[in-house]
This record gives sequence, structure tokens and C-alpha cells, in this order.
Amino acid sequence: MADLTESGIDGMSERAWQCIDAAQVVVADLDGCLAQDNRPLDGAATFVRRTAGRLVVVSNNSTHSAAALAELLRGRGLEIPAARFVLAGELAVATVAQRRPNARMMLLGTQEIRKVAIQAGLRLVDETPDVVLLTRALDARVHDLEAAVTALHAGAMLVVANPDLSHPGAGGVPRIETGAILALFKAVLPSTLSLVIGKPEVLLFQTALDLSGARPDRAVMIGDNLTTDIAGARRMGMHTIHLAGASVSPESVSVLARQE
Repeated sequence: MADLTESGIDGMSERAWQCIDAAQVVVADLDGCLAQDNRPLDGAATFVRRTAGRLVVVSNNSTHSAAALAELLRGRGLEIPAARFVLAGELAVATVAQRRPNARMMLLGTQEIRKVAIQAGLRLVDETPDVVLLTRALDARVHDLEAAVTALHAGAMLVVANPDLSHPGAGGVPRIETGAILALFKAVLPSTLSLVIGKPEVLLFQTALDLSGARPDRAVMIGDNLTTDIAGARRMGMHTIHLAGASVSPESVSVLARQE
């Protein structure tokens, strides 16, 4: 199994490209790999063109739908079909819809994810939910967080889109992520258990393999985060290429979330 390290998506070695060209499916992270703050990195457009038809973007993004993200990136010069995205936020919504279809759900998230939940037929409530779904809630207020804590204290199930504490923003400045809010919940309610959907858990990787029909040993994962992208792919038995030049520290992923 190939386990390579490169500095970034631009100017990868011949050995890395041999691994990519031999793969039936090329699975790539978005933030820090192909884009930063959803702005394409150098070499990303060339990479996308070269892997067209085999590329699946697997991201812990929990703010956008695949359609909205594809449109945003297309406007910035990165052409990836919406059907080739596997996103933690959308998959978290789908998981709740499948496992608890009749549940009352409190959602901490963007309007885009709220639309996804409504389209999935979920019943969204502000009080006494059966399930609290935590995604990257850009506009969450203290009142919203306290309402979620009240619900969790009363026994609501907690589903978390992704465990990342942060992701790299412009100029390398960390951006607050879903896992930071999860850490807050666990600080207030230490016994809280959660179902985590995103990387390094296997569901996003398995969904990408199912989408392509490939076995793990015919897939290569390209990502910048050793703790989510690379560790999760290795667990699946996939080849990996770590982009070390854009790496974030292991502390960027919630250790608390990984212990569930």
C-alpha cells in the first residue's frame, strides 16, 4: 500500500502521479488540499482536469450542500460536478433521516444545511428535540448553544457532522470548526456521548468508494490532515498521499470526539 508525502497539490512527484494514475478512484480533501477558504490553490484546477471522472472530493465541510459548493467553486475556476462531492454536513443529515426519520431535531447549522434537512423530510424544532445535530454553525449565539445543552441534558441524542476543532483559513489563520463547539458541550456535560459522521470515521470514505464502485486497494486518498484524511484512509486500506506543506496540527481534531 502506497503511503507517500508531498508538499502540496502543485508540483507533485512522478511517484505520486504514478499512484494517482493507477487508482480507480482518486479521493481528495478540499480545505488545505484543493482550496483554502473555498478559493482554489495553485495546481488545483490542473489536478481536477487530470483526474476528471475518477475524482471524488470527501470533505468535513458542514456548511454547504454539494450543489452550492460546486457552484461556488465553479465560479472560482474549479470545475467539479456536485455529484462528486461527499460532504459531512449532508451525510449527517442523511444519517439522521435514515436512523431517526420521525424524530424532532434541533439543528445548529447554516441556512443551507437547514434546507438540506427540510428536503430530507426532517422535523426541525427549537425546543425538546429527540436529536441535536451539530454542524458548523456560523451564526450560532450563546442562546442557541444553551438551548442545545438543555436538550442534551434532557437526554437528546447528539449527532456531530465533523470533529475538527479548526481548519486552515486565509494566511494560515485557524477558522473555528464544529469540533470546537463539541468540545464546549463536553466541557459543560462531560458524560455526553456523540455519533460523529465525518473523517476520520469511515462513513465518508465508504460513501466515496460506493459512489465509484472501487475497492479500497484501488483508491488513493490525498489530504493535508494526518489525523482525519490520512488516518481514516489508512483504516480503510486505501493508498494515501499526505500533503505536508499545508498540514494542520493533530490538535485540530477533537481528541474527545475520537474517544467515542
